[in-house]
Amino acid sequence: MKINSIKYFSKEAFKNVFSNGWMSLASVFTVVASLLMFGIFMVMVLNINHMMTKVESDYEITLTVDENYTSAQTTQLGRTLAEIPNVSEVIFESKAQRLELLRDQFGENASLLDSYQGERNPLRDWYKIRCVDLSKSQETVEAVRKLDGVVKVISNEGTIDKLTAASSYISRMSIWIMIALAVISVFIISNTIKLAVFSRRKEINIMKFVGATDWFIRWPFIIEGMLIGVLGAAISCFIMSLGYDGLIHMFQSLQIGFVSFISLQDIIFLLAGVFLLMGIGLGAAGSLLSVRKHLKV
Repeated sequence: MKINSIKYFSKEAFKNVFSNGWMSLASVFTVVASLLMFGIFMVMVLNINHMMTKVESDYEITLTVDENYTSAQTTQLGRTLAEIPNVSEVIFESKAQRLELLRDQFGENASLLDSYQGERNPLRDWYKIRCVDLSKSQETVEAVRKLDGVVKVISNEGTIDKLTAASSYISRMSIWIMIALAVISVFIISNTIKLAVFSRRKEINIMKFVGATDWFIRWPFIIEGMLIGVLGAAISCFIMSLGYDGLIHMFQSLQIGFVSFISLQDIIFLLAGVFLLMGIGLGAAGSLLSVRKHLKV
C-alpha cells in the first residue's frame, strides 16, 4: 500500500469518526462493554490460576515422628524423606519448637502452657514436606506412610483434589465464555457500525460505479473501526484498572488470608495489550462485516 493511500484512508477514517459522532460514540461504548465483559473473565481466570499456584506452593504434607525415636533416627528419617520422588523440601520442627509456636499463638495466655515444658511436653517431633507436583501428592503420601517411624500423616488430599478440579473446570468454562463473548461482540459492533455505513451507502455505490476497488472502499471503514476499537480499549483499560484496584484494596481490608490477587502492576500491561488487540480486531472485523453488503452493486 502506498504512503499517499495510507494518508488518504486515515484522513477519511478520522473524518468519518467525527462526522458520525453519535454512531461512533455508540460503537465505542459497544466495544467498551464487550471488552469489560471479556476482561472480567480473563482477570478471573488469571487470578484463579494464581491462587492455585500459591496453594500448591504452600501445600504441605505433615507427619508426626514416633516419640520413641532417638535424635539420630529422626535425622535419618528426614534424609529418607528428602529422597522420596516428588518431594521438593523437608522441614523439621521439634516438639520444643512446636510448643513455642503454640505459646506465640496463645499470646497473653501463653502462661497456660508453662506446665508442659521439658519432659512433660505432650507434642511429638514432626516433619513438613512440600511436593514438586501437586497432582502426584497421593503417591507421595502413600510412600511416606510406609516409612518406619511415621505415626500419622496429615495431607488434606480431598480439599486439594476439589480445589484442583474446580480450578480446571472454571478455567475451561471461562475460556469458552471468552470465545463466545468475542464472537458476540463482533456481531454487535458490526450491527452498530452498519448503521453508520448505511447512511453512506449512496457514497459507496457512487465510488463503485466510478471504478473504485472494493479494498479502496473498505480501508477507510476498517481504519475507522480500528480507531473506535482503540478508543474503546483505552476506556475499558481505565475502568478495569480502577475496578480491579478497588477490589484488591477491599479484600485486603477484609484480611481474608486464602484470597491472593495478582497485583495491578503485574497485570496492567497484559490487560492493556489484550484490550488493544481485541479492540482493534473487533473494530476491524465489525467494519468488514458491515461494509460487505453494500459492495455488492
